[in-house]
Amino acid sequence: MAKNDPKPQSPDQPSPASSIGLFFLKFLGASLLLYIAYMKFGFVYMNIVAWGAKPLLGIFGKKLIMENAMRVTEEISLNPAVYLSLLVAVPGMAWRSRIRPAIIGVAILTAANILTVFLVFMSYYSGNETLWTGTEFFNLTINFFLPILLWFILVPVKNLLPALNRQA
Repeated sequence: MAKNDPKPQSPDQPSPASSIGLFFLKFLGASLLLYIAYMKFGFVYMNIVAWGAKPLLGIFGKKLIMENAMRVTEEISLNPAVYLSLLVAVPGMAWRSRIRPAIIGVAILTAANILTVFLVFMSYYSGNETLWTGTEFFNLTINFFLPILLWFILVPVKNLLPALNRQA
């Protein structure tokens, strides 16, 4: 066998394509279950995020309007579910080793969501269009980019890319 030839696939090891397919199936299944849980219990998380912004607004002498805060949090509070779905779908990672990244990731996303609620209210109270635009950009970033970034940072690469590790 030439030096650059890939190692033969053993029958008990899935191919990279089937590993990716299995990952996406696990991701979709976890996403579905977490979304159902969110539909039932998401109001608890939304309240935590909304009330978390209250002391920040208080520093600036502003009030939290709970009804408006709940509308804002409803739009931003799914990013922990996306992150946890990614974490659940990682192949070959023991459940115990998922706990620390889960707690850290959800805590960071919750802090980012609290900051978003705070910025939305501050942009409203100040009437600052630039702050509103920045808040919208921040919101898009934490909803789409941050869960994936945290996943890459908090999960060991050997668990994220097992198919590539076998070929090395």
